[in-house]
Order: sequence, then C-alpha cells, then structure tokens
Amino acid sequence: MCFAGIFLAARFLIVHFALLTGLWIPIVSGIAAIVLAPQFKVFKVDGKDTVFIAWLFSKKGKPVNWL
Repeated sequence: MCFAGIFLAARFLIVHFALLTGLWIPIVSGIAAIVLAPQFKVFKVDGKDTVFIAWLFSKKGKPVNWL
C-alpha cells in the first residue's frame, strides 16, 4: 500500500510539474516509489519471527509490533 500511494503521488506530481511525457512518467514514478517506499523484512530473533521495517530516512530497522 505504501508503494502504491507513493507511486500515485509521484505520478501526479510528475504529470503536473515535469516536462516528461509518454512512458517516462510511469518509469520515473516507479523508481521514485521503489526508493521512497518502506521495506518490510522478517528476521528470527530469539527463535521468533519478527517483522522489521526499514526506510530510506531511518538509520536502522525498527520492529513492527502491530502484526
């Protein structure tokens, strides 16, 4: 869901403010979404599977407790 939201926002901004046309709009939007979207990864910690979230603007991953 994060990827889709960032992709749509980037696409909207590129269409209205950039001089890109055609196939370049979704390509640039996709690259921006890949770079900016958070990543969820599962690691074994103390014998339990723990989900961590990592983001471009954070220094290290944080455990997700709401899953």
